[in-house]
Amino acid sequence: MAKLVDLTGKRFGKLTVLEREPSQKTDDVRWRCVCDCGNEIVARGRNLKQGFTKSCGCSRKVPRPYKATHGMSKTRLYRIWSLMKDRCENKNSPSYRKYGSRGIKVCDEWHSSSAFIEWALSNGYREDLSLDRIDFDGDYCPENCRWADAFVQGNNRRGNRVITLYGKTQTLAQWCREYNQGYRLVHRRITQLGWDVEKALTTPNKRNKSKQ
Repeated sequence: MAKLVDLTGKRFGKLTVLEREPSQKTDDVRWRCVCDCGNEIVARGRNLKQGFTKSCGCSRKVPRPYKATHGMSKTRLYRIWSLMKDRCENKNSPSYRKYGSRGIKVCDEWHSSSAFIEWALSNGYREDLSLDRIDFDGDYCPENCRWADAFVQGNNRRGNRVITLYGKTQTLAQWCREYNQGYRLVHRRITQLGWDVEKALTTPNKRNKSKQ
């Protein structure tokens, strides 16, 4: 077990560590910090050391719609945060069985919408990207999340079909992109028409051919 490094008194961005939170395991230590603005927060030690948490959220440089706390509920980022919590913690949510019931949680730090928004805007958020967990079975936390386009997210789904062809293994979605084929067409050829994978991927789409 690694020796605990005392962070008391150390600064990370605008945060100064006050003390360690009691009764916690040494592999997931949280520290109470005071921000230069006077607010106090509790942050994970590894997030402080890796630069994920640098303030209480007051210092984030954000586009105008995100600056006013009272207007946050109307932003896309706030909706993403709210839905993330809902599917992990609200047993009445239609998505709860795929998330909360499987043990997927939102980290303590992200129970603050401002902390989540600060992380998002500092880690590649764009309006055309969605929140994606790198480890599909992992929690929502800075270490396991990224902003990804639809292809990356689709390729990271739990039920993806993995295929080995020509000594190379990748998901069906990746094979379809490589062969410039539509996923639904190839999937139907394999599952409904009984084609082998190679034929399904290499046979031209007659509809596209007729348009040329």
